Amino acid sequence: MAQLRAKARALRDDADGLRSRASALVAQADGLSSAGKAADAVRRRVQESGTELGKKAQLLDEAADALDAHAKAVDAVKAQIAEAERIARDLWNQAAHLAANVVNAVKDVASNAVNGFMQVIGAAGSGEPDHVRVSVHELGGQQVSDGQVASAKSFIAQVPSPPPSGSKDWIDVRGAAIRNGVG
Repeated sequence: MAQLRAKARALRDDADGLRSRASALVAQADGLSSAGKAADAVRRRVQESGTELGKKAQLLDEAADALDAHAKAVDAVKAQIAEAERIARDLWNQAAHLAANVVNAVKDVASNAVNGFMQVIGAAGSGEPDHVRVSVHELGGQQVSDGQVASAKSFIAQVPSPPPSGSKDWIDVRGAAIRNGVG
């Protein structure tokens, strides 16, 4: 973008140069001491040329404005990509860690910690009314919900590896995280 901005500055400098040359030519023609049809024709022709140079200078200014606008738009997209990467990379790392390291643990839980329905089923099935066996997901000793595990695994299946830094694909990764309920 620095090159585009430099080109825009160069175009503006060229436009200023055209305007300056046009003004100088018109001033010289107006300063002619000659009178008559030939001198008037020269003055008219120089005025017309000065006007044309002014129009060309305006076109250069418009081109410079377009380059600056494009550079600004590209910078805005780059900022969006950087923000998406910052967020999505963290979400991807968390999901990958969860998907790779979650364990399924079977635990005996005191019957009073489980709702009444589970107490009845547990007591009827095992004959031991004091405990119920439950299967839970754990990561680092902390319980993780089935939904979190499913979301993380689905996300990692869709995005098996993160894109390179600065890639526009980070916007898609952020979208995939949202669609899968990650983060």
